[in-house]
Amino acid sequence: MKKGIFITFEGGDACGKSSQITLFKQYVQNLSFSDDFVFIREPGGTKLSENIRELVLNYTEDAPTPKAELLMLLASRAQLCEKVIFPALKQGKIVVSDRFYDSTIAYQGVARGIMTPEEILKVNSLVVGDLKPDLTFYLKVSPEVAAARKQKMGQELDRFEKEKLDFHQKVCDGYDYMAKKESERFKIIDASQNIEAVHHTIIETLENFIANKDLNDINL
Repeated sequence: MKKGIFITFEGGDACGKSSQITLFKQYVQNLSFSDDFVFIREPGGTKLSENIRELVLNYTEDAPTPKAELLMLLASRAQLCEKVIFPALKQGKIVVSDRFYDSTIAYQGVARGIMTPEEILKVNSLVVGDLKPDLTFYLKVSPEVAAARKQKMGQELDRFEKEKLDFHQKVCDGYDYMAKKESERFKIIDASQNIEAVHHTIIETLENFIANKDLNDINL
């Protein structure tokens, strides 16, 4: 019987995460077991969670307070876990998520300063239980490089992307904290490299990871 695998992509704004996930999906399409992959994003992934996403990222008329922001993200995650993640993992799927609770630690915990990382993890456990990613790709890039990239995007920025440099430095600090705390699942990747080099590292890491798993019916 297959064991479900939970993979997450993490990193600050403009780290290149979206581009890497797109390349990752293209890689997966050529695998013999591509149907075993389920791709989701946070916040989002269900109709309710996508509506919450829009409110959290772009609602400015009555922008969420930091605590409201945290609770909205947890509500989105609760819906996503119950409707998508838990059932998929139970079926032995490979769930790949664009962000998960490490983002909450980095953004709402360290950058917003709402709670300590440990307190965030405790509250988060009410939503996810003992679920944690099996493998996390942390695309690490300096806030200065990220800021330069955002200037070149030529598109409207969301509430988080508009935050000042010191906020994004704290986000990096939050990710670094989690990468040290749960180092066994983190793969830190220098996201200032070119896109092909980052993609190569991700695929190489994935292949090594799955090769070491006890999955009799999945072979790369």
